[in-house]
Amino acid sequence: MKRVASGLLSIVAVLGCAGGANAQAYPERPIRIVCPFPPGGSSDFGARILAQYLPNLLKQPVVIDNRGGAGGNIGTDIVAKASPDGYTLLATSEGPITVSPSLYPRLPYSPARDLSAVTQYIKYTHVVVVSPTVKVSSIKELIALAKAQGGKLSYSHPGVGTSNHLAVEQFKLMTNTDIISVSYKGGGPAIVSVIGNETQVSFATAPSAIPHVKSGKLKAIAVTAGKRSSVLPDLPTIAESGVPGYAIEGWVGLLTPAKVPAAIVARLYDETVRIMKMKEVNDLVFSSGSEVAYTAPKETQALLREEGAMWATVIRKLGIKGE
Repeated sequence: MKRVASGLLSIVAVLGCAGGANAQAYPERPIRIVCPFPPGGSSDFGARILAQYLPNLLKQPVVIDNRGGAGGNIGTDIVAKASPDGYTLLATSEGPITVSPSLYPRLPYSPARDLSAVTQYIKYTHVVVVSPTVKVSSIKELIALAKAQGGKLSYSHPGVGTSNHLAVEQFKLMTNTDIISVSYKGGGPAIVSVIGNETQVSFATAPSAIPHVKSGKLKAIAVTAGKRSSVLPDLPTIAESGVPGYAIEGWVGLLTPAKVPAAIVARLYDETVRIMKMKEVNDLVFSSGSEVAYTAPKETQALLREEGAMWATVIRKLGIKGE
């Protein structure tokens, strides 16, 4: 028995050393970043920043795999079920992580069980944009138009449960307005629908909205955050436009499958922080209407739990059901 026990301990020790060695050697092959939304939205914007700079720091190619659909749940599930070796990562906005668990009783993954947070590295406000054909220039005018037309206005969003969707539903609840929900497979297609006047309104993420606002294809009338954006200082908040207490922000985070070695998570966090501290990256994020906001893995995990509890309360209150 002593020899058997000794042998088992030796095997465990060897395996432990091998795991540590693998973590220290990481990465030894290309890395895939899954973005659970199509190109053009905030998650894709965040993923492309990492894909541009990580190869120089990790000395390995980094590819983006856009897997849109089901409000980000399809791509997120791919990562949740991936091997926990650090070679499949998730760059996503908050919807699939903090919202979907309260919307979908049969969600094929559990963020708490199947995913580990590396960091939140971008935060952003949403921008209330309308088609230039819509004759409103303020939140008060939008509310008046929505009430006058009685359910004829429609708004676009990248999936039920995304922050874009919930931001409008909360707005409707607080203003007693009826604006029809139209779901698209990502922030990019949702924006295009407003540009083409298929829908008239969107509470779009700043990274996806600002280029079109600057080009004149969209008209911006407010931001959803609790305070004015430093990038869009002339735009009032919804709260100061007559809806007191309204405040919603979004973020992009980096996650891994659960059980990825702590040393690999730490390496990914350190390199992401290094990227986000670069002046050219700061300038790029700022010009998109967003802010650099990295948080350590444990802190990020706690923030995700808190936000998940908040959205659960909102979803229950609004009675929203997943599609």
